Amino acid sequence: MSQSEEFDDISVGGYNGDRMDLAQSNGKPPPPPELPPEKLPYPKSVFFIIGNEFCERFSYYGMRTILVLYLNEHLNFSENQSTIIYHVFVMLCYFTPVLGGIMADSWLGKFKTILYVSLIYAFGNIVLSSSSIDSLGDQNTHIWLAIVGLILIGCGTGGIKPCVSSFGGDQFVVPQQEKQLQKFFSVFYFSINAGSVISCFLTPMLRADVSCLGDDKCYPLAFGVPAVLMCLSVVIFVCGSGGYRMKKPEGNIVMEVIKCTGHAIMKKVQTQKICKREHWLDYADDIYPRKLINDTKIFMRLMLLFAPTIVFWALYEQQGSRWTFQANRMDGNFYGFIVQPDQMQTVNPVLCLIFIPLFEGVVYPVLAKLHLVRSPLQKLCWGGMLAALSYVVAGALQMKIEEADPIVPSGSISQLRLYNTFNCPIGVESSQLNINHMIQPYDTYQFLDLPGGTESSLTASVQNCTTDVGMTGTGTISLLEGEISSYLLAPNGKNIDIDLLTLKGKKDVEKSEKAQAKVKIIYGGIGDFEVTLSGEDSHTFNVSNHQSELYEMDNNKWYNVEVNGNKIGDRIYLYPGGVYTIMILDSKTDFRLLQITTPNNLNLMWQIPQYIIITAAEIMFSITGLEFSFTQAPTSMKSVISSFWLLTDSFGNVIVLVVAGSHIVQNQAYEMFLFAAMMAIVMILFIFLAMNYKYSTVNEDGEIEEVETSKM
Repeated sequence: MSQSEEFDDISVGGYNGDRMDLAQSNGKPPPPPELPPEKLPYPKSVFFIIGNEFCERFSYYGMRTILVLYLNEHLNFSENQSTIIYHVFVMLCYFTPVLGGIMADSWLGKFKTILYVSLIYAFGNIVLSSSSIDSLGDQNTHIWLAIVGLILIGCGTGGIKPCVSSFGGDQFVVPQQEKQLQKFFSVFYFSINAGSVISCFLTPMLRADVSCLGDDKCYPLAFGVPAVLMCLSVVIFVCGSGGYRMKKPEGNIVMEVIKCTGHAIMKKVQTQKICKREHWLDYADDIYPRKLINDTKIFMRLMLLFAPTIVFWALYEQQGSRWTFQANRMDGNFYGFIVQPDQMQTVNPVLCLIFIPLFEGVVYPVLAKLHLVRSPLQKLCWGGMLAALSYVVAGALQMKIEEADPIVPSGSISQLRLYNTFNCPIGVESSQLNINHMIQPYDTYQFLDLPGGTESSLTASVQNCTTDVGMTGTGTISLLEGEISSYLLAPNGKNIDIDLLTLKGKKDVEKSEKAQAKVKIIYGGIGDFEVTLSGEDSHTFNVSNHQSELYEMDNNKWYNVEVNGNKIGDRIYLYPGGVYTIMILDSKTDFRLLQITTPNNLNLMWQIPQYIIITAAEIMFSITGLEFSFTQAPTSMKSVISSFWLLTDSFGNVIVLVVAGSHIVQNQAYEMFLFAAMMAIVMILFIFLAMNYKYSTVNEDGEIEEVETSKM
C-alpha cells in the first residue's frame, strides 16, 4: 500500500453512533468500542523535499549573491544599470510562480511541475556559468548568454517556488497533523537559510579568492558550483518519488475563478435593483457552486490583504543590490580577514538560522504574554515596521559613508589641483583666483570653489629652501565649469614650469564603482619610462609627458614599485576605494604615495545592525506569510494563492525599478529614507485591512470555514 493510500485510509475514520444504534436495533451484536484515533506517522517523504529545497536554495542564492557584482565588474554595467538588471531578474523569479501555480493546480500536478521546470532551471545555471568564460566569444556574446541564462533561471526558480512548499504541505493530513505542518514550514524555511548561508559565504570566495582561466577572479567556478547543486536537487527530488502523497490537479481553477467573478459582476449589474445580495459574488450562485463562490471570496480577501505587502519586498530584495553596493564602499578588513562585500549577504541567512528557533521558543511566547503579538496578522504588522526601521538605520549608515566621498565641483564651480615635484616648499599665488598658499615638498594641494570658465595667471616660487633658491615661474591656469584642472609644478633649468596634466580631472578623484584602488603615476622630469606595481596583481604603467593613465588595481594587497624593472622604495598597501597618485622623484630611485581620495574607512561590520533588524522583520513577515497563505487558502487554490503571495515580491521589485530607473532621488541615503517612509505608510494601511479580515479555518470535513473578524 502506498503512502498516499495509507493516508487516505487513516483519514476515513471508523464507525459512528448512528451505525451502532442501527446495529443494536436489528438485534445484531454491537461493534467493538470506538478506539482513539491512531497517531499519524510523520511523513518521511518530506525529508527529500527539504533536501531538494536546500540544494535549490544553495544554487539560487549562490548565483544571486554574486550576480550584481558580476554585472558590474565582468560585464561592465554601471551600478545603476546592474541594480536595474538585478531587480528585473528577481521580478521575473517572483512573477513566474503564478504560471507555476496554475500549471501545478490545473494541469501537471505539483510533482511533475517541480520535476520538469527544475530541468529548465538547471540548464539556465549552466548557460549563466558559461557566460563568464572569456574564451567563449566577445563581450556581446557573454551578455546575451547571461541574459538567456537569467531568463531560464528566473522561469525555473519561479515555476517551482509555489509548488515545493505546498507539495511539502500536502504530505500532511490536516487538521490531524496541523502542529507537524507548522513545524514543517519552520524546518522548510530553516533549510532555505541553511543552503543560503553556505552559498552566500562560499561563492564570493570562489569569485574573489580563486584565479582561473587567466583571470584574477573565477566567476565560472562561482556560477558552476550552484549549477552542480541544482542538478543534485533534481536527483534528490526524484529519489523520493516513491513515497510522495500526490494529489491530482483539480482543473483550471484560475479560469473558473475568472468566469465566476465575471458572471457575478454581470448579474449584479443586471439584477441589483431587483434583489440585493449579501456579497457581490453571491450573484453567481445561479450557475456556479457555493463552494467555488466561497473559495473565490477567500481568494479576493487574501489578494486585498497581500497588496500592501508589496513594499516590504521592495525593501527586502535590495539586500542583494543597494546594500551590496553599500558594502562595496566600506572596509572589509576584519582583524586581518577580508570580508567580501557580497559575503555580507550571509549575515541574513545566518541570523535566520538563529532567529527561527529563538522566535518560536522565546520571542513569540513573550510577546503573546504581553498581548503584543497573538495572531499571524499582528506578526505581519510588526515585521513591516521593523523593515522600515532597518532602512532608517541603512540610510544613516549611507550618510556616514558619503562623508568620505570626494568633494567634486558642479554647476559653474571648478577646482584646481597642484602637484609639487620639488624637494622644497613651493608658494603659489594668484590674485585673480584669490590663491596664496604654500605646498609642501613632494606633495599636492587642491583648491575648492573656484570660478569655472576662466583663465587666470598663477605664480609659483621656491620658499624656505637651501636648494633651488630663487626659482620662480608663471603660467596660465584654465578652469572648466564643473571640472577639476590638474597642473604639475616641475623644474626647467632655473625656472618652474606649470604644466597641464588634465582639464577634466573629476574622474581622477572619484572612487571606483568596483571598490578598487585607482592609481596614477606622475613624474616631474622629462622622458618616457615604465612603472610596474607588482604583487598578487600586477600592472605596468607607461609614463609619458609627466603622467600615466589612471588604472584600477585590486585592493587590500601589497605592491612593490618598479621603475624599468628595478624595485624602488618600500612596499605600498592599497585600500579599497582609495585614489592614489605615485610621484616618482627625479632620481627615479624613490617615490611618494599621495592619497588623493580617502579610501573606504567605515568597517563593513557596521552593516550588521540593519541586517539584524531586516532579518527579524523577515522572520515575522515571510515565514508568517508563507504559513498564512497556505492555511487560509482553499484546498483547490493552495499553489495559486502561494504564487500570488510570491507575486507581491515581483511587484516589490517593480517599485525598486521605478525608483532606481527614474532617479526620483539622486542621493542614496535619501532614497533609503524614502523606502522607510513608504513602508511605514503602507503598514498603517495594512493594519486597517487586517482589522477587518475574516480568518478561515479547516473543519473536520476538510472544508474551509470563516470565523470571526480578526480585529488584529
